[in-house]
Amino acid sequence: MRITLIWATAVAILLAASAFTNLQAQQTQAPPSRAATPPVANHGIAVIDVKYILEHYSRVKNATDQFSRDFDDVSARFRKEKEAINKKVEKIRTFNPGTPEYKKLEEEIAQNDSDLKVKASLQQKEFAEREAKIYLTAYQEISQQVKTYADRNGITLVLRFNGAPPDPNNREAVQAELFKMVLYQNGIDITGPVLQELNRSAAVARPPANPNRTDAPPRR
Repeated sequence: MRITLIWATAVAILLAASAFTNLQAQQTQAPPSRAATPPVANHGIAVIDVKYILEHYSRVKNATDQFSRDFDDVSARFRKEKEAINKKVEKIRTFNPGTPEYKKLEEEIAQNDSDLKVKASLQQKEFAEREAKIYLTAYQEISQQVKTYADRNGITLVLRFNGAPPDPNNREAVQAELFKMVLYQNGIDITGPVLQELNRSAAVARPPANPNRTDAPPRR
């Protein structure tokens, strides 16, 4: 008798953190310098690089660091469960098909397989919701800080833009560059001061574990 087993893996849970890992990779790169720009009350219009802020906002960094640790812990647990199933598969090969021992172990393998799939699906959902909450909360905090800065400096319109140069080898990045709304700006980028205020507020609310740690330098 031939047995066909559908193996449960942690692929689903790994996919759940894809957006996070992409952003984390960007965070490890040394950011270019961006100085705090002067108030732009004379213009009434400003631009801000939200993507840059998300990459260097200390509150997001702390949350994603914890996310990464928890993800690694769950992945390790899933690997152990999969290894346990694999051992049972090796064991079942020593039994004759159709025997009571074979049938019993076959049922255990099928049940373990099914349980692992369910747990992987639930964990994927949990990580996806947690990731979404991290960035939604951060975006709301950025929006509030932008409003505070704009009101204080007489700014009536803030546009979102991407100040990073596009990767010519990335088709999507090139397309985004071609269709971006802000083609040129001079002296109205408020990314630096907004990021500095966000990190200052985050430090006041929750002092960093390492007092010598400094936030990423603002970008010019």
